[in-house]
Amino acid sequence: MKAALIVFAYKRADKLDACLRALSAADGCEDTELYIFADGSKGAEDSDQVGQVRALLQSFAGDNNFKKVHLKTSGHNKGLASSIISGVTEVMGTHDRVVVVEDDLIVTRDFLDHMDRALDFYDKDEKVWSITGFSEPLGALRRYKHDVYYGYRGCSYGWGTWKDRWDTVDWDVKRYGELLADKKMQKRFNRGGNDMVGMLKDQMEGRIDSWAIRWGFEQSLQDRYTVYPRNSFVVNTGTDGSGTHGNTSIHLNDNRHVYGETLRLEYLEPDRSINRCFYKAHSDTLYKKIKRNMNLNGIRKQIKKIGNRDQ
Repeated sequence: MKAALIVFAYKRADKLDACLRALSAADGCEDTELYIFADGSKGAEDSDQVGQVRALLQSFAGDNNFKKVHLKTSGHNKGLASSIISGVTEVMGTHDRVVVVEDDLIVTRDFLDHMDRALDFYDKDEKVWSITGFSEPLGALRRYKHDVYYGYRGCSYGWGTWKDRWDTVDWDVKRYGELLADKKMQKRFNRGGNDMVGMLKDQMEGRIDSWAIRWGFEQSLQDRYTVYPRNSFVVNTGTDGSGTHGNTSIHLNDNRHVYGETLRLEYLEPDRSINRCFYKAHSDTLYKKIKRNMNLNGIRKQIKKIGNRDQ
């Protein structure tokens, strides 16, 4: 069964153009319905960039390789979290599975085929929460004997899920108080990296606006996994600081899938070596803190914090 493909865009016409070109060249796109959600402008600061995205999308809608294109443009700025939650929910009203791509991702020609195969294969596996086409070059993968692995943490770099999973998410996070009081619940949530609980605290206290950490919390509550490929079908080009939520500490992927090699899908259990390596890659170590702060922006933030404490 073909999944609906959703692309989220905002103000980066150059990256969106590259993303859409790659998707339009992907095997199976001619049988795929594409939904594009373009967020609105915040005002004068981004109106020109948003206008460039709208012009690109109008042109693309009239000339592409997809079965059908649905173009959804917002008259105001929703922000990424609200855009993704509302957009995926809307598409899930008519489709029982989706593949989601943001505008800074470049995919391989067989990305769509892999995602459709995986969504079919794991549909009835109650352990599986989501599928992703992205994988980091984890050291433990060099000795790993399988083509896919189960992770405790979701991935937003080209992912897919099913309506019956999506519809169970409590976006208001009503069990947040329970998490704060339960060390075992915190430990389980942090299996995908020691930043998970902290990120949810930042979300609930208004310091960030993230759909993914709420999605991840529900995944942890239900004790389900995300299926990762051994080699990545996706390259993230948004680590240059151009994104609203850009993170320059996340590198471009150098563990790329070779086109034409079909991955062997299996029902597995989480591999301890893989997940120890994954945990380390996503945890906030002293080295990462030093590296993050030993730059101009980091120094400015520290000076600002010191100034606030002195007031």
